[in-house]
Amino acid sequence: MSEDSRNQANPAPRRRRGARLTAVASAVAVVVAGGAFWLSGGYDAWSGTGTALEGACEGDLAAGRVRALLPDSGLTASSELRQDGWYCSVSVPDGAGGDAGVEMRIRNAEEPFGPDASIAPGEGAVPLGGGWTGSFSYGDEDTGGSRGRVVLLLDCGAESGDGLLATADGRLVGGRSFKDGAARARLVSALADTALSYARRTGCDAAGDTGRAPEVAAPVVDARRPLAKASGTCRGVVDAATARRWGAGAVAETAAQPAPVERCVLGSGLGTPLYTFTASYGPYGEAALSGDGGALPAAGKAVSPKGHYRMTAKCPGADGTGVYEITPDDGLALDHASLRKALGSFAVASAALHHCRPPA
Repeated sequence: MSEDSRNQANPAPRRRRGARLTAVASAVAVVVAGGAFWLSGGYDAWSGTGTALEGACEGDLAAGRVRALLPDSGLTASSELRQDGWYCSVSVPDGAGGDAGVEMRIRNAEEPFGPDASIAPGEGAVPLGGGWTGSFSYGDEDTGGSRGRVVLLLDCGAESGDGLLATADGRLVGGRSFKDGAARARLVSALADTALSYARRTGCDAAGDTGRAPEVAAPVVDARRPLAKASGTCRGVVDAATARRWGAGAVAETAAQPAPVERCVLGSGLGTPLYTFTASYGPYGEAALSGDGGALPAAGKAVSPKGHYRMTAKCPGADGTGVYEITPDDGLALDHASLRKALGSFAVASAALHHCRPPA
């Protein structure tokens, strides 16, 4: 994305110094650009209709957005600071809408995930588009389209790692589904507006268009297409000669737009996965680096028996460290030079979307 695109109708969040949270007993210190201020680490709850939700979640809840998503009476909202981030939850009372609700979480992008605090973007997650670095995914097979997850990275400054990770898990009942584009947009808007309000309150000057949300594409369970027609994350990853040597003839890809985690899967002509490329940013990048996956530096001389190679790049704001990996799905690798070259092509294209330094 060019810098000019950031100034269009849906600009990406502006980068300035952000807040860093540390939970200490019942109080939380938030360090901002050399200063510090304190927020009570308490809990607040609001319920009812009308204007009652307007002050919920310390005033940050995008009440109108949530009401549009959950048009039921008697909504209850609560917020709480925990060790793994700030939570804002809205639910429908029992008997009025089942377990419908929204839970939003905001944490520092540079903070690593704890053993039990990882927030996976979700299977089949698609980029939000519209200048945002984020993604949307459905819930598991049992819930179908009644559950959705939004993951969003907000920049607070140009320094690598300076930003916020915001997530929202939505639950719909009564036949409603996130397969409806309007429902997806409402969940994205509820998170974006709440996160931007939280950012301003805690000293992170993240900016975004609170008047409209991107038209989020529906997640696709089976997104295979011929390799020659790749136009998203798999475009240009391998040339025709390499594809023939690898037996690759199909791809499973998403649009080439910024997301916390991006993937490209090269498959055989029948669609059997052969090679998976992954780009991870923010805490997802840190998690990839700390994982015991056995990846070796693509620029090094050592040969990975399984063909698992890695590249990294420093990125501004919440994107932090970009981590790029290639993994042969069958664990068998023979063409190591081409594996490294293909990973380089994938990494360069993804890093450019995030305004990162050249991957190495």
